Amino acid sequence: MILFPNRGFLILLLGVFLMQSLAGQDPVQVERTNNKVILEGTVYYIHVVKPGQTLYAISKAYNISQKEVAIENPGVISGVQIGQSLKIPVEPTMQDEVNTSDAAEQGELIQIHIVEKRETLYGIARKYGVTEEVLMQANRGVTAGNLKTGQRLKIPQVEVPEEELVFNEEGLIYHKVQKRETLYSIAGYYQVSVEDIRVANPELGWGGPKTGQVIRIPEPQVTDQPQSMHDTISWSNSLYSGSTVEVEDYDYEELSSEHSNVNRTYRVAFFIPFDFREPEPLDSLIKDITSVTRRNRITERYMMEQRIPQSVQFLEFFQGTLLALDYMQQTGMKLDVRFYDTRKSMDHTRSILRDDSLEDFDLFVGPFYPFTLEIVSEFARNHRIPLVTPFNNDLDLVSRNPYLFQLSPSMEREYREAAKLVASKHDYNIVYVRQEDSLDIEKHDYFKQQIFDGFDDYHPSEPVVFKEVILSMERIITLEQTKEIIHSLSPDKKNLVLIPTSNVSLASPVVSALSYQLKSYDIEVLGSPYWIGTDFSSIDYRDFHKLNLIFYSSFWVDYHDPELNAYMAKYRSHFYNEPTITSKKGINYGIAAYDMTLYFLNALRRYGSRFILSLDEYRPELIQGSIQFDRLSRGGGYENINITFYQFAPDMTIHKIKVPELPERNYFFRPVDDWKRRRYLNKDRQRD
Repeated sequence: MILFPNRGFLILLLGVFLMQSLAGQDPVQVERTNNKVILEGTVYYIHVVKPGQTLYAISKAYNISQKEVAIENPGVISGVQIGQSLKIPVEPTMQDEVNTSDAAEQGELIQIHIVEKRETLYGIARKYGVTEEVLMQANRGVTAGNLKTGQRLKIPQVEVPEEELVFNEEGLIYHKVQKRETLYSIAGYYQVSVEDIRVANPELGWGGPKTGQVIRIPEPQVTDQPQSMHDTISWSNSLYSGSTVEVEDYDYEELSSEHSNVNRTYRVAFFIPFDFREPEPLDSLIKDITSVTRRNRITERYMMEQRIPQSVQFLEFFQGTLLALDYMQQTGMKLDVRFYDTRKSMDHTRSILRDDSLEDFDLFVGPFYPFTLEIVSEFARNHRIPLVTPFNNDLDLVSRNPYLFQLSPSMEREYREAAKLVASKHDYNIVYVRQEDSLDIEKHDYFKQQIFDGFDDYHPSEPVVFKEVILSMERIITLEQTKEIIHSLSPDKKNLVLIPTSNVSLASPVVSALSYQLKSYDIEVLGSPYWIGTDFSSIDYRDFHKLNLIFYSSFWVDYHDPELNAYMAKYRSHFYNEPTITSKKGINYGIAAYDMTLYFLNALRRYGSRFILSLDEYRPELIQGSIQFDRLSRGGGYENINITFYQFAPDMTIHKIKVPELPERNYFFRPVDDWKRRRYLNKDRQRD
């Protein structure tokens, strides 16, 4: 007997089949969007729901489950709405989960092989893809003839050629932060600056990235000036990030003994990024690149590098070093000096440090880039080797290494010294000019706070007039914007215009506009160390003299100085030219190298390794003035705090000016200006 289902059951069964059929096809084709955002370190597609699209269709298009979409977008299980923006989690295309940290590399640099019976050096070398020479260099005393069963051999990692990074059409790569990575190491791997990474990731603020966070890496841009010429402009994280890194006190107990054996040989290593390598043909660099934009960028960068090789930028530093070494050897100092080409490469720098003999050196100098400096600094700290960094001015590494000497003062130090000068002119009409740049706001706030604290110390009888003019972020400063600066000037008192910038596009139009107002106003301008660098050569120096420009530097060169003229004559006789290449802050590479090398070699000869304990009494005469080191903390290293102020005079001369010491603080005082006036009015109402 055949049983027929009732009508209700047939309707239910038909409904089930319809639902399954609808689930198996898309009512509306869903296309994946290319729009991506990073929210709290996670990358998402942002999909806008179109009419007819279902949760199932959307999840299928993005190759994830409906549950994963629902977790990120609560409420979508009950249905999606037309126009609704959905966060679709995505694992971005990255460079194979690159780990740039030094700690990650340490575990991979060297393997240990236990020699088995009948194994040969040749067979072991072939097994690990290295040569016999590499094995013998990594294992002192080992030869093909004395290999023993059970012997432990170090197998160094073969350096892999760096692969070409592939950026998307927006010029970005997504990088997932690994444990112990820093912005230095990430920037070094991708060959971009720390500043560029911060600009691409404003959510970082001035702190560092967190493990597991995904950050954007912008494609390196081609500039007219080689990157090697740039000073490091990194704001110290310790001021604003709330960092709680603990650094133990260090008292140099091993240096307490007297200096002995003054006639011994001192071993010094210089780490300089010459990058002396045969360039790869352009055709091979672009043969697999399909994007026209990418091909053009690679070609442009390649042609610029061929026109001005970056290695040229460091030859003058090298030559200045050679002159200092020659002088010290002529005076009887015995030296064993080695120069290492770091190639602007983290991997190559690590490979250099595998040389066990470096552990016994007396002094390291360099390297020049922050990401390679971090690696060498760690090695120097572990082996208690004094390390000198010529151009870095970020306090982060100095705060963690009691053997690190930073020749270039930090921006915090420069601002504190400049604030003293501004505070001493409290009776001026003070105008602070800056651009509306959110990335620099903390720097400006710090500088202004130092200035206001200085006003407190002077306790002036009259209110200080302090005005702030904020210009837009337009590439070209307009006439209307400069008029705002002119309106802020006072015809009844002296005016001090502060322009603390390294951007010539901001400084040039402001200086030009002010120079036309000298018949109506008494004006002085305070610039920054960058104003004497090559970037500012486009500004007419006669305007600097008209405006009595004040700048500050630790490396200013007086070309009328007999000592400098003698050095220049020696340089010309050896190298048949003059040292002309400077950093953005005007530091002459050849002269700075000569001064720095003489300073530390004389210190070694006079005090030995315990010169660190004798810095207060050590004051040698140098071409660019004195160097004065101050220890950052009881667990950190040393910063050069020598900052000298100079002023352009109307008679076309430049002379030193003395910054008055701040008087003792008596009572609280703040300047009267537009953005502070409301605060004083509120206080008056409270008194009434």
